Amino acid sequence: MQANPSGRATPEQVINLARQRQAEGKLDEARGLYEKVLQQIPYQPESMTMLASIAYQQDDEIQAEAYLDRAIQVYRQVLAQAPGNTAARAPLCNLLLARNRRDEAEALITDLNLQINPVRATPEQFMDRRRSGLERGLPSVLINTIPKSASESIWNKLAEGLGLAQCHISMGLYPDCCLVPSRVDMAAQGGLVAKEHIPATPYNLQVLAQRGLKRIIFHVRDPRQATLSWAHFVHDDVAMRLMAPIWRKVVPPVRVLRGDLSGLIDWCIDSYLPQLVTFIQGWTELRADSDQDIKVLFLNFEAFLRDETAYFDKLLAFAGIDPKHFLADAQAEVVHMRKGLVDEWREAFSKEQRARAWKAIPEDLAESFGWTA
Repeated sequence: MQANPSGRATPEQVINLARQRQAEGKLDEARGLYEKVLQQIPYQPESMTMLASIAYQQDDEIQAEAYLDRAIQVYRQVLAQAPGNTAARAPLCNLLLARNRRDEAEALITDLNLQINPVRATPEQFMDRRRSGLERGLPSVLINTIPKSASESIWNKLAEGLGLAQCHISMGLYPDCCLVPSRVDMAAQGGLVAKEHIPATPYNLQVLAQRGLKRIIFHVRDPRQATLSWAHFVHDDVAMRLMAPIWRKVVPPVRVLRGDLSGLIDWCIDSYLPQLVTFIQGWTELRADSDQDIKVLFLNFEAFLRDETAYFDKLLAFAGIDPKHFLADAQAEVVHMRKGLVDEWREAFSKEQRARAWKAIPEDLAESFGWTA
């Protein structure tokens, strides 16, 4: 860490070091560094946000919420003086989404000019791939999905097979992802493959319709298996990420994370699985709404495992892409595939857990996707 000309580290350098220590799991050391920044710049919002994340990880929810609410207040004060300040507007939107203040976030995101960040590519590679896709007349493909459904690997395969650039066009974390209109505008022009976890909110649907991105592949998995996979994933990965702990809808309390797997599964069945059901229902209701201008193709993990070729054939036909553009044997990175099983939950859940999970799934939804008790 280089110091400024006075020989002292700048606040930015201290924050970067703190984030590094936090990522390494050295929470006490990271907390001390963030607090050092606040001694120099009282109410520095990024430091307060990261201190909130650490407080959640250390089971101090009251302190965490106080930090978040104060950070939101500071970002709003900055925007009051400089409404076009993207460096304040973007993190404020994220914090509002995390605090379940969606309406406030959507009002700010509408005018947020946020560039698309390339995924698994340098900016130069991203632009080259997008340019190639546009020259071949390929539309963008939007894959919307529930977490833990092998969608990351499917996304990679599709992008490599078509030679298209990968990106995200929303902000926030599941189940609060919110589309960024400026990013949707770029995607609507073609040449991209985006993967999202966006709910079918009026705002998101309006952005898609108005910006011309009207075909969505909705990829789903039996929510019981997705719930079991989330229990493992949140324990081993998500709960340790820098920002994820502030999303309380999907990250359980520390006492649950530190307990046994059965207790974590209980929390996921009671708190996480209902969110999956609501998320899926939102998109199935859209399918039944004849007034909607958005077309949705429902695909599922189970069908992908049975016949990968048929899965991609359906996807490409729906997207309006000639199969000749897709290299089915293209090599793509497989990620986040813990086991890739269809019904591991039948053995991992107790009899009582299986009954509770089944009760949480509406009969018509189960029938629609072929899920059985």
